[in-house]
Amino acid sequence: MRVPTDMPKRRRSPGRGRIVIIVVIAVLFLLVTSLRGAAGFWTDFLWFDSLGLGSVFTGVLGAKLALGAIFTAVFFVLTFVSLTVADKLAPKNRPAGPEDDLLNRYHAVVDRRAWLVRAIVSLLLGLVAGVGMSSEWNQWLLFRNGGDFGIEDQTFQTDVGFYVFKLPFYSTVVNWLFASGVIILLVTIVAHYLNGGIRLQSPVQRVTPQVKAHISVILGLLALVKAADYWLQRYALTFSSRGTAASETYTDVK
Repeated sequence: MRVPTDMPKRRRSPGRGRIVIIVVIAVLFLLVTSLRGAAGFWTDFLWFDSLGLGSVFTGVLGAKLALGAIFTAVFFVLTFVSLTVADKLAPKNRPAGPEDDLLNRYHAVVDRRAWLVRAIVSLLLGLVAGVGMSSEWNQWLLFRNGGDFGIEDQTFQTDVGFYVFKLPFYSTVVNWLFASGVIILLVTIVAHYLNGGIRLQSPVQRVTPQVKAHISVILGLLALVKAADYWLQRYALTFSSRGTAASETYTDVK
């Protein structure tokens, strides 16, 4: 028998050490950035409170949180529903092809927890979309608290308050819906590819009819959103800068 000191020592994997270092650096980075954010948040609160405007600070914070939560939830629901439909439309018998190895490995890991994967992907993308909309708190507060001026423009006979308080937020929401729809379309296409509904190297049928129908519905909804955007853009003619003055010209109107 060998003496215990003569037993061979286990060598540590160099890859494990790199992973630990990366994790530590990431945690430190998140800690530093969160501390800076918390310090800035507390400083802003103290400044508003010292001026007797604490309600303004809480109002702005509430608007940011409300917008972030609402649009995160909307994006989450739309993405989750689209991914669920993509899973339901997955072909039961996928034709053989060069992608089989990759797809089989994917399904071996994901199939038993497909709903969880859909939820995580939808939530992560929804958080990004919601945080982006939370920066539009100023437009939201103007939209909620704005009123009429009692003066109508000569082209559309619409109160000027609509252009100041309503139109900017409407345009922002429509643009957000269109951008979100494009992202959901791309994610859905990837999901159909992973489910076998889209085969890039198949000699027979590369896209199933069910996938074409699903993508067509999303494209149709995007077309409706774009139509709403064009409808709102006609009001923006009142700000046209193509002439000598910032207003609609004869060419814009006619």
